[in-house]
Amino acid sequence: MKQVVEQLQARILNAAPGPALAQAQIYGALLWAVDLNIYEAASLERHLTAQCASLITLPAVSSVSRGCLHVVSEPYLQGGHTRLMERLAHMHEGPVDLLVTRSAKPQVLERLAGFFAHIEQARGDDPCARLQSIVDTLAQYDKVVLHIHPDDIITTVACGLLKLQRGAAVTVYFVNHADHVFSFGASVADVYFEISAYGHHLDKKKHLTCQKSFLAIPIETSGAKVPDAMPTHERIKVFSAASAAKYKPHGGLDMRPSITAILDRFPNAECWIIGANPLTNTWWWTVKLRYPTRFFIRRHLPYKDYLAFAEKADFYLDSYPIPGGTAFAEQLLKGRRCVGLVAPIQGYSPADSLKVASVDQLLASIEQPQPSASVVEAVQQVNSVEAVKARYLACIERGEYSENQLATMLPWSGNLDFMKPTGKVTSMVPADVFDALCRTDTNLALRALLSYAWVPRIKILIKVTLLRLARFARARG
Repeated sequence: MKQVVEQLQARILNAAPGPALAQAQIYGALLWAVDLNIYEAASLERHLTAQCASLITLPAVSSVSRGCLHVVSEPYLQGGHTRLMERLAHMHEGPVDLLVTRSAKPQVLERLAGFFAHIEQARGDDPCARLQSIVDTLAQYDKVVLHIHPDDIITTVACGLLKLQRGAAVTVYFVNHADHVFSFGASVADVYFEISAYGHHLDKKKHLTCQKSFLAIPIETSGAKVPDAMPTHERIKVFSAASAAKYKPHGGLDMRPSITAILDRFPNAECWIIGANPLTNTWWWTVKLRYPTRFFIRRHLPYKDYLAFAEKADFYLDSYPIPGGTAFAEQLLKGRRCVGLVAPIQGYSPADSLKVASVDQLLASIEQPQPSASVVEAVQQVNSVEAVKARYLACIERGEYSENQLATMLPWSGNLDFMKPTGKVTSMVPADVFDALCRTDTNLALRALLSYAWVPRIKILIKVTLLRLARFARARG
């Protein structure tokens, strides 16, 4: 796969600006999906900015600025990235605007109208037209806060063009949402906002020349409770909630031994996994067959049902080998006793200090839960909305930078290479990305496909086929 990416980059460097931008988005999407130890592309960004400079009309510098603009590639109703953007927008003392650079569903725009004074969507059917549209909007502001997808090269180039014209008169803040993967934006950021200790350590692999400032992911802490010492129910209920991919065994790390050990040690216990797919996540089948009446998988629960379910649980078990981010801390603040294994990806809240290194220690932490009052207090100090707001406004309004408290507070035992493929690639590339690669260079697409293991290779072919059939059906009306 690395040779595919290198050859794609060579194509980009020799292409005209429009095709180069389209191919660069494919390049970014491949690196976003597959960890190849490449986490930024500042030199490519600068090359594309220079290539596009003669094609784009930069608006005249206005004496009146509209203040601060937040920029998102595509917002969603669910997921932590859009929620973080909404919370940061609410932290400003005055109204702020939003630019959507790709697309957004009407119901999402309706929700976002409650957080932003004005929302604009970029226009243009081809990359250069969309680039011009984004530049026209950015030029009206002197502060730009980026919440872009890791592959959003067009917005990155737009910021680069604006900085060529205005220099230090415009400040670009990059919120490093996906801090565990590749992302465009390194060449245009004046300030890189950190949200975790993991991102702090991974950024050392990037060639960043900008300032860095710590934010943390904000958590509502106003009703925080300290969990009781011991379960109050006769039957211990343990539950975990995360996307299915976070439970998939990887690199020799597997959550199933934890589940089976809990069910073996505590005959009155039951374990629930919320978010996994009982049909396609085949690694869970052996556990379900072994404990048919005490191990349960639910693909989805409506939010109200999820809250009611969590209220009745005794322990929250964090997902593994990939943790659930701040979900662990959120459950702790709701009074759940939280347990889990230390994961290679780590450092998203002080609640990580409750995690242990082995299954035996995990069982001990269920039998004798660790005191958590000091951890609850630490989460409030680091992740509370008030604490994040203070750090955010200090940077945005006064140019003051905050040290990463999580990197200082938590011992580092993470593995930055955990997601790198050691043999055949297994992490899926989205169907539309692979389809775009096919239309760009069939030979490169074939080589990319051959770099995959058999199962994901077949899945990609099926998904691309379905995508093309759907496109054909729409074209026929």
